[in-house]
Amino acid sequence: MSLRLRLALLSALLVLGGVAAGLVVTYNVLQSGSNLSLDRESAILAEVIHEAVLLRGDTVIRVPAVVETYLADETGVRSAQVYQAGQLLWEGGVLDAPRPLDPAGLVEGKGTNTVSGWRVVTHFDEGDGITVQVGRPLAGLRETLAPFAWLSLPLTLGLTLVAGTLAWLFTGVALRPLLTLTRAVSAGDVSDVPAITGTGEPARLAQAFRALVHRLQDQRRREREFLAYASHELRTPLSALRASLDAAHAKSTVTPETIDRLRREAARLESLAQNLLALSRAESSELQRDTVDLADLAADTYDRFQPLAVTKGVDLELAALPATTRADPRLVSQALDNLVHNALRATSNGTVTVSTGVSAGRPWLEVSDTGPGFPANLRDGLGLRVVRAVAAAHVADVELRSEDGARVRILFPA
Repeated sequence: MSLRLRLALLSALLVLGGVAAGLVVTYNVLQSGSNLSLDRESAILAEVIHEAVLLRGDTVIRVPAVVETYLADETGVRSAQVYQAGQLLWEGGVLDAPRPLDPAGLVEGKGTNTVSGWRVVTHFDEGDGITVQVGRPLAGLRETLAPFAWLSLPLTLGLTLVAGTLAWLFTGVALRPLLTLTRAVSAGDVSDVPAITGTGEPARLAQAFRALVHRLQDQRRREREFLAYASHELRTPLSALRASLDAAHAKSTVTPETIDRLRREAARLESLAQNLLALSRAESSELQRDTVDLADLAADTYDRFQPLAVTKGVDLELAALPATTRADPRLVSQALDNLVHNALRATSNGTVTVSTGVSAGRPWLEVSDTGPGFPANLRDGLGLRVVRAVAAAHVADVELRSEDGARVRILFPA
């Protein structure tokens, strides 16, 4: 059973229960109101008859003609009975009524009860011991309310049918975003999920699912690009390493030059692996944040690359001021290593400076060199791509400038 049909049936059942309960309450209220009106009239008649009994002669009880007329009136048929010491003294109105009208009331001497289809009011005077009972059959009231009961059934069924139909229509409108999304996904082409409009819960659910599909698609795209990039970057060092191994195998001897070449290729592969791992973690936002001082990371990088700078004849300088931020220290260190490595590779007989600080409340780290600067048609290599990915994962900005060399600054959030 579909959600739309279940909601329509539930709405119809709620309306059915509500209307039925309302009609029952209305019927009881009408019946109670009618009984209350009858009770007041009967109580007045009982008092009038009691006064007439007190004025009776020695042998005959004379009740005013208007009372006799009212008891026998077709619009208000009643029966009245007068008792004294349990003996029936007088009876008027409907003569085939039960005797007494209310046996319990005759014993108790007062009250209003419903007995055998009669509504009976009992009036008792302790002074003279006279009990007057006035009753009216409820058949007339029931006949009066009978059309209400007969009309209630078709009215209830009609309202239930209308409510179910309207619920079917309105739930169809409310669930339209989900139905649209379901058709699009069922077609198998999740790349073409339509835009969903609306502010209701179904629309927001469809919008959230559409956003999730787009995120998954973007993740798959990044994975494909990552695999393609990794295979391209690893192809060259692996080929060189294999060629060196083949040459060493052919000569049956391993020279120091061959060992140095193999070590360089192995180091290159290690660097590629670290960069690819950092790129994957950064693009998937798998961060392990901690409170770090960028000055400490810059000092560690300075120590690692000082031997390489000496070998190349480049001055490596450190100008680190305290700059605390929340970041993943391993990813930031990898990005900083890439910047320093690129700067040393691009600089000959110059200076590479690693610096940190805080500007307008934003911590930053920077690597600058005195090399030729960035080319006009700069294309990101793996190292710079890792830098951008790490910055994006930390919601940081990357600034590239070519002023008396190259300068790259990463600005972290305040």
